[in-house]
Amino acid sequence: MSTIVETAIKDAVKMVREAGQLLLQAMDDKKVITKNGTANFVTEIDLKVQEILFGKLLKLLPDSNIIAEETADNIFALDKYTWILDPVDGTTNLMYGYKYSAIALGLVVDGVPYAGIVYNPFLNEMFTAQKGKGAFVNDSRIGVTTNGSLSDSLLGYGTSPYDRGKADETFRITKNVFNKCRDIRRSGSAALDICNVAAGRTDGFFEMELQPWDYAGAAIILEEAGGRITDWQGKNLTYISKSSAIVTNGLIHKELLDAIK
Repeated sequence: MSTIVETAIKDAVKMVREAGQLLLQAMDDKKVITKNGTANFVTEIDLKVQEILFGKLLKLLPDSNIIAEETADNIFALDKYTWILDPVDGTTNLMYGYKYSAIALGLVVDGVPYAGIVYNPFLNEMFTAQKGKGAFVNDSRIGVTTNGSLSDSLLGYGTSPYDRGKADETFRITKNVFNKCRDIRRSGSAALDICNVAAGRTDGFFEMELQPWDYAGAAIILEEAGGRITDWQGKNLTYISKSSAIVTNGLIHKELLDAIK
């Protein structure tokens, strides 16, 4: 890969870490805006993080495309260098001081996911990966679990809270999965849930609907850690459209796919 891309990735890690300090600010006096959909919010912190990173990312790779959660006119295409940004994954957590949110950033090169950065400033955990170079948290290599049985698995899940019409199906499926696994968790941050699978802290994760910025940064971290991510039909994600998602260590993937049917 070209030197300009390698340099851009290193600089992006530093920029994401710096922007993460904004998430540590108290929410007491920060404006909260309700977007379209139920429980869909954006705070002044989301907007500020995106504003800061947007301009800097364009300078790192001039003429690159940026797909970002708080942008109204995204160009959903991967025909050039494309950054995919979630300025705050876990906004509701941030609003309530739950202290489990992250900045998530992915880079697609030549139409292929190439790098991922997910930073949780509350735990000071920086997850990173580049295609073919492994996955890391704070520069220590990580890998998925070797557990091959759903019955022995700890799983995470998401509720797709912006579309309450999916609630009945989500919880029907979750109950079925819960009865077949060891236990289940819901954190409120899909990017961190995926990274937890990558780091071997959980064995899998599933959610009925994610946007590209929810999974783009974390997905390559997972894959470089030895894991697998697909939609609920077992197909690869597109990175330009919303999708269902199943994330596993690879060994329980088929079993989890079967369990959500």
